[in-house]
Amino acid sequence: MAEKWTSQLNSAHKTCIVQEGRRKIHYTFADGTEMAEEYDQRSGDLIIRKWRRKGTFGSKGTSWDFEVGEQLMSKTLDPEGLVESSSNPIFVRKDTKVAFQWRIRNIPYPLHVFSVTVQDDNHKLIIKTSNKKYYKKFSIPDMERVGCLLTQDSISTAHANNTFIITYKKPKEVLEMEKKIAAEMKQLKASKDGDVDCTPS
Repeated sequence: MAEKWTSQLNSAHKTCIVQEGRRKIHYTFADGTEMAEEYDQRSGDLIIRKWRRKGTFGSKGTSWDFEVGEQLMSKTLDPEGLVESSSNPIFVRKDTKVAFQWRIRNIPYPLHVFSVTVQDDNHKLIIKTSNKKYYKKFSIPDMERVGCLLTQDSISTAHANNTFIITYKKPKEVLEMEKKIAAEMKQLKASKDGDVDCTPS
């Protein structure tokens, strides 16, 4: 399955730009779906991966769905002047080289209140608190791309500064896929402060 994903990336139309210390790659797939990634130019770490899909009637979508990283939110969310509460829990994925990692900010409960379990035939992770104040079910798209099931012993957790941190150790299949993609991306030409087609150098 990893080969299928890398094949999709290779066949997509790509543009590159190096800007503000980040290597930004925009993909357009055959069905019109768009994916945008941003990597730290020095470390090579993935900072953002977001998706934009066509609307119901084939129109171009206007909003991006973030798989990794987060959108910088403006204070005012709508014309009525409603403002997002600064106390709401915020769920964000920020990976490391060896692990998938999620942070839930603005969640002050002690570590023993939380549980993270693998469910749904080893395809989903579920976060919940014993005080029933928080619940979330989610998958790891990267694991699905390589056809790997989730395992409970790959999970570790921590809590600090009102932030609950979930870490899932990347299996060798994911590490190998990421290594292959990184090698191919290094061969792409990119411009500074100007989009160009990404073609092998």
